[in-house]
Amino acid sequence: MPPRRPLVGAIDWNLREYHGYTLPGTTYNAYLVRGGEKTALIDGAYHGFEGEVLGRIGSVCDPETIDYIVVNHIEMDHSGTLPALVKKLPDTPIYCTERARAGLARHYDITGWKIRVVKSGDTLDLGGKTLTFLEAPMLHWPDSMFTYLAEDAILFPNDAFGQHVASAARFDDELGHGAAMAHAQKFFANLIIPLAPKVLKKLDEVGGLGIDIRMIAPSHGIIWRSHAGDILKAYVDWSRGGVAKDKVTIVYDTMHGSTTMMAKAIAEGGSWPKAPMSGSACCGTGATKERTGATSSRRSSTRRRFSSGRRHSRTRSSHGGRVPQLPPRVTAGPPYRKEDRVRVRVPRWHGRRGCSGGGGPEGGRDRGDRRRVPRELPAGRDEIARAYELGRTVAREIRAR
Repeated sequence: MPPRRPLVGAIDWNLREYHGYTLPGTTYNAYLVRGGEKTALIDGAYHGFEGEVLGRIGSVCDPETIDYIVVNHIEMDHSGTLPALVKKLPDTPIYCTERARAGLARHYDITGWKIRVVKSGDTLDLGGKTLTFLEAPMLHWPDSMFTYLAEDAILFPNDAFGQHVASAARFDDELGHGAAMAHAQKFFANLIIPLAPKVLKKLDEVGGLGIDIRMIAPSHGIIWRSHAGDILKAYVDWSRGGVAKDKVTIVYDTMHGSTTMMAKAIAEGGSWPKAPMSGSACCGTGATKERTGATSSRRSSTRRRFSSGRRHSRTRSSHGGRVPQLPPRVTAGPPYRKEDRVRVRVPRWHGRRGCSGGGGPEGGRDRGDRRRVPRELPAGRDEIARAYELGRTVAREIRAR
C-alpha cells in the first residue's frame, strides 16, 4: 500500500444523497500550495468540518502561515469553512471573482473580509510558484473559476472533472481507472450535462492558451494524476454527445396511471399493452360548483384532480376512497362528449392546521364546509383510449424522424 499523504479538506463518509442523486459519500477537497515565500489555500468544505480541515492543515503547516485564500466557488460545500478561517486569519486576503464576492455577501457577513477580485489572466506569485486565474461562469455556477499552477501543470477546476465518492484513495490510479471514470460520468450526467456547450467553449479557451495540464485536482473525489488526458477527452465526448447510445429516454410523471400507459405505448412503438394498469383513472376538466358555507356558491373552471384514498386518507366518497377499477382491455369509442361525463361526489374536509382532529368535520375547529366540492369525472374508457391513440401517434412521429 502506498504511504499515506495528508489530506487537506474533508471526507464525508455518510452522505448518500446530494445534488439530486444517490452516491457513496463524497469528499470536499481543499489544497495547500506552498511557494518559496508564500502559501495559498484553495477552496474549503462544508460548515461543520472546520475542525477537520484546520486539523489537516495543521498536520502540514501552521494554519497561521497561510498568506492567501483562493475561493474558486462559493457554494456551501466549498465555502462553509470560510468564516472560521477568516476568524482565525482576519488579515488574510481572499481571491475570487466579482460574482463570487457578491455571492459571499449573500451567504455570510463579510464585513472586514479582505476580498480581492480577480479576472481571467490575473496571477498570484507565491515565490517560485505562480497561480493563474481563469473565470469559468456556469461551470457550474456564475461565480466559478479555475486556478492553474503553472510550474507543476496542475489545474484546480473546482466542481468540473469531479466525482462524488468517499474513498481513502487520493488519486485515480489508486481508486482504479474504471471506477474513477464511472463516478466522473455520473457526476457529469447529473450536474454538468446541461452546460455542455459551455464546457466545450471553456476547453477550447484553455487549449488556446497553450497551457500544459498534467494533473487535475477537482473539489470532489480523486485527483487525476495518471489519466488527466482521459478525463479531458471524456468531457469533450460527453459534451458533444458523440458517445451517446442509440436509445431514447422517455421521462414522464403520473398520478393515476394514464400517463404511464401513454408512455408505454410510445416505448413499444405504438403497440397496445396487454392490460392497462389496474386502479388507474383519468380526470376531465369541466365546470364544478364549489360551496362556501351553507349560503354562498360560485362557479369554477379549475381542473379538479381525482384523489385516491391512499394519498388523502381522510377522503370520504361514495366509492369508499378507492379508485374505480378499469376493464382489462380498453377499445376506442365514440368521441368524448360533455354529456358523457360521470358525476361522482368526492367531498374533502381540510381542518385548520394545528387543530385536533386535523381533517374530519368532527375533529378540531372544522373549516371543511368551505372545501366540500362535488367532482365530475369523465367516462374513463374514452379518455384512456384517446391516451393510447396519442401515444401511438407520437411513436409514429418518432419513427418517421
